[in-house]
Amino acid sequence: MNPPFGAGGAPRFVRGRGRGGGVGGYRPYFFFKRNGRTIPACGRGGGGVNRGGRGRGRGAPVPPLVCNTQNPISSSFLRPHFYAAPDDAEQNVSSMAIDTPNSCAGWRLYFYGETYDDNSEIARRLRILERHFHGNAASYDLLTIQKQGYFMINANVLRNDKELYQQWPTLMEDMLHRPRKTLATVALAMHSAATLAALDASLSQQECTKKYYVPKVIKPRKIYARPVAFMEERPMNAIGKFELDQLYCVRGIVTSIGPVDASATWVAYRCGRCKQEQSMKQSGPQIVRPYSCKRDGCLAKAGFVELRSSPFTRITPRQMIRLTESGLEVSSSPEIQTKASLSIELRHDLVDTIYVGQEIVVTGILCIRPLQEQNQFDKYSVFGNQMEIYMKGTTIVDGKNVKYKFSEEDIEAITTINSEIDTFKLLVHSLAPEVHGHEMAKAGVLLSLFGGSGSQEHDEEEINILLVGDPGVGKSNIVDMCSKISQKGSMVQAKRGPFTNSKKLTVNVKGRTNYIMECGELLAARNGHCSIDDIDRLTTQMEVFMNVLQAQMTSLTFPALFSSFYAPTSIIATANSIRGHYDQSKTLTENIRIAPHLLSEFHLVFVLLDKPNKGMDTSLSEHIKAVHAGAKKNAAIAKRFEIRSNNTMNMTIDEHDTTECGEYDLSEKLKLKPDEEVDMNLLPIALMKKFIVYSRQQLKPLFVDAASEELKKFYLELREQAEGSQFSISSGHLAGLMRLCQARARADFSSEVTPVHVRDVVCIVKQSNNDMALGDYIDTNPATAAAISTTTQRGTGTQANVRKFHQILQMRSSAISRRMFEFDELKDMARRVGISCGVTNIVDILNLQGILLKKGPNMYEFMSD
Repeated sequence: MNPPFGAGGAPRFVRGRGRGGGVGGYRPYFFFKRNGRTIPACGRGGGGVNRGGRGRGRGAPVPPLVCNTQNPISSSFLRPHFYAAPDDAEQNVSSMAIDTPNSCAGWRLYFYGETYDDNSEIARRLRILERHFHGNAASYDLLTIQKQGYFMINANVLRNDKELYQQWPTLMEDMLHRPRKTLATVALAMHSAATLAALDASLSQQECTKKYYVPKVIKPRKIYARPVAFMEERPMNAIGKFELDQLYCVRGIVTSIGPVDASATWVAYRCGRCKQEQSMKQSGPQIVRPYSCKRDGCLAKAGFVELRSSPFTRITPRQMIRLTESGLEVSSSPEIQTKASLSIELRHDLVDTIYVGQEIVVTGILCIRPLQEQNQFDKYSVFGNQMEIYMKGTTIVDGKNVKYKFSEEDIEAITTINSEIDTFKLLVHSLAPEVHGHEMAKAGVLLSLFGGSGSQEHDEEEINILLVGDPGVGKSNIVDMCSKISQKGSMVQAKRGPFTNSKKLTVNVKGRTNYIMECGELLAARNGHCSIDDIDRLTTQMEVFMNVLQAQMTSLTFPALFSSFYAPTSIIATANSIRGHYDQSKTLTENIRIAPHLLSEFHLVFVLLDKPNKGMDTSLSEHIKAVHAGAKKNAAIAKRFEIRSNNTMNMTIDEHDTTECGEYDLSEKLKLKPDEEVDMNLLPIALMKKFIVYSRQQLKPLFVDAASEELKKFYLELREQAEGSQFSISSGHLAGLMRLCQARARADFSSEVTPVHVRDVVCIVKQSNNDMALGDYIDTNPATAAAISTTTQRGTGTQANVRKFHQILQMRSSAISRRMFEFDELKDMARRVGISCGVTNIVDILNLQGILLKKGPNMYEFMSD
């Protein structure tokens, strides 16, 4: 049915028996929806006059608006300070007549409701931008832009053009606050310049013949502008209602990717009588066709032909993704564990350009979905509430190519921290300060957070750490803090049973027809660290861990879906003993539920034992008392941030120290002295994270010749010692040693890896190897087993126990390259060979024989000669 003359289409809301008449008939100026009903904002009407029976005739005057003033409906939320119309309100048209001005052929591709005028402000800006594009040929390849359909518009390039700034001084402000119209103007200018360049290139080619084919030059389609560097990254929680329809920039990790939907948003038609072309906007599953011709005087109501090859027939691919915020300002408070997220709508060339787990920087326009678009979004809105704020993405940049921004206060704080006497020691004790007495394990975890710098060909940074030991020693606290300090950290709690069933660690697929890929924790920590508590409980995921640790790859196998993902993720995991407490009489593989081939992929393995030690227990109690009493607050460090310091990045260890590596003990150096218990001020999580991220971002240390030789010597020693052990040493361990040395240099802000750094890494690796060898030299070494069995056959008295104890002491000293032992360590070695009592008597006998010399309270030196 045709609409009445002069009405401009069927009314959106009609009251009364006819179209415009009836009792109380009126037409509201605007309306809103509530509970599925369409309600006029001016009230329900009533008390009106019937002005036309069943309707107005052609040309009848429009009746005045009559509102019910006795019982009006409140519409205060529609006032200007609560609702602002978008800056492209003139673009919200349902149809348009296609006309191509001679001066600007692509006008209707970008401006739907405005008429082109050569003397307008937009026309003047178009001419300025065209001169800018032609004058900066190095930045804009017109032929390539015309083929690919988009181009990058860099703010720095625009700022360098003084003529452009003089003619359009408000360009940057317009781009931030009126991005739709500004981007349309910039893209239209590029469309004109690229079209002329393509025509010139085609005219210079030879004609198409039977022997030589020349591609046909078709009418170019729409070109899109992608703004870059117009604004800095901003947090997602700062998005307010007053910033809708403005440019915004966020940084985050892609956690969900929806299906790609391609639909016709505009369809061009040609009138069968006058050949006038027009384009109709499509908004929904039903096709919208024209009901009248746009040319004046043409009364055609049907016979319109679809123009599917017209540039005004637009097929728009679209994809929805979910972005979870990542950055330095992400809250690490224990009360708030969730991170902000935002839905991003990708269109055209941005579709299928990202993958799950990727860190990207998105620039786009903040929008809220209109009421009239709810129906078409129903079947695709899988990311939350339909009326939520989302972003229409205009530019996507990989997070690797965009460095984190640090303020002057951050740089000053980092410099102040590095100017401490021993920065590495300060960082070690600031990592999980509740855990006391396991400095070597914390030092290894800290090196994993710094990561390696890779080589000239590959950027390999992964350093995998495994913490094994008794329950209650603080393993969970260490990995939990690592997930907060890491540049890209995630946490997996294997103690929660439903976790592994409800969500995979890599990629999860939801939906039956429209598949949605969700990112797991391993991919979310890509190029970062994934902290796993109780990895031995994830028995069904061991194959996934093996692929990630070995090849840094994981795959998704799903019906009609198959894909592989690159996952360079560092894993910091914990594991508990099978029988509760760690049994030192058995090997490491017998104590935990982890296969040996998976265990060999960890670069460092530490065994944290809860040994009864009076000195250590006293120190631990004093440490906990000081932490909870506030004696180790960060006030001293925080005060230094307010004072400008001229200290430069310096080494925390003297490079000219000529102490031999064999006599150097890093564990003793990392222990807090009684006077340092009060003087040391621990660092907060925020400062540690910025310190580590800044070091990873700025430094890629290289090996000096002396450090390379020392590392080579240590690697060859490890290869010789691994011949009789169940854990082999391969070239992968050499790469791990190199990354550990580079991480140690990063902790000192050094651009070179020196022998001092190698010495510290050697001490940490030796400690890890000693922990892995607990019980190994008793159970797996055939020579040891034969010696012990022979000794057992000789006698079971005191002399036999002394001989057994002497043999195990000699093997232990050669294995760890150390001669000083505490009395508790001697008791542990005696218990391993079956001596449960009389240990003090055996120690006294060896002391009288000159084999064990007493050097202090509970300290003995083994004389191997």
